[in-house]
Amino acid sequence: METEAGVTLKNKLKKIIIITSVLSLIFVAIVVKEYAEKRRIDRASKYYSEAGVIGTLAALLRADLKCTDNKGESLIIEKDKNMARIVERDISDYIDGEKKSLYKYTIIEDEDTKKYIDIFNDNMQHIRISKKDSNGNFTPAKTISEEEGLEEFKEIKDLDELIKYMYKKTENGAYYIYALEFIGSDNYDFKGKIIYERDGIENIIYEDRDIRIWDLFSKIYKDYQ
Repeated sequence: METEAGVTLKNKLKKIIIITSVLSLIFVAIVVKEYAEKRRIDRASKYYSEAGVIGTLAALLRADLKCTDNKGESLIIEKDKNMARIVERDISDYIDGEKKSLYKYTIIEDEDTKKYIDIFNDNMQHIRISKKDSNGNFTPAKTISEEEGLEEFKEIKDLDELIKYMYKKTENGAYYIYALEFIGSDNYDFKGKIIYERDGIENIIYEDRDIRIWDLFSKIYKDYQ
């Protein structure tokens, strides 16, 4: 027959076991939650730049953007110059747990898509950059690709090719689309000429003013038809 002291000891041991089990479960739950949150953040961070390329391109092409979640449900974001920021906000909401999945983003082509691709082709093929050196003299003109360290430009035929092109990376690991964000400028201070060259004829578009990626999808040399 158990003594009163033995019963008390057993009850204490049970309490200790219960408390230890509860604390262990809490610890496991915290670790699992932190691991899940880290995976969520890592997944979102990795996806951010990739999704940003599509969001930026949609804005440059003045196109609608289709957003599809992991259940296959979709919504359409209509043409917006701040498309990249909208994508950034979606990813931030996912990190904060306000969205359950990351969207897959798809650019919706329309009757103007080819027009803007053609404008981009024309600008990349014919715009030249000539900077001023330390003595104020103009350096030999370079193509945009030469200036920004991109591979030699070849005409892009459709949206798929444009997306693949913008996903290429420079030697520094930057996507082409971000390398083209500010063209020819050092610390946002550009000194030189932006030239449109065709058939050996040069026309100065801007002097002491850089161009940016939005310009590449706009007809900045309007005299050429």
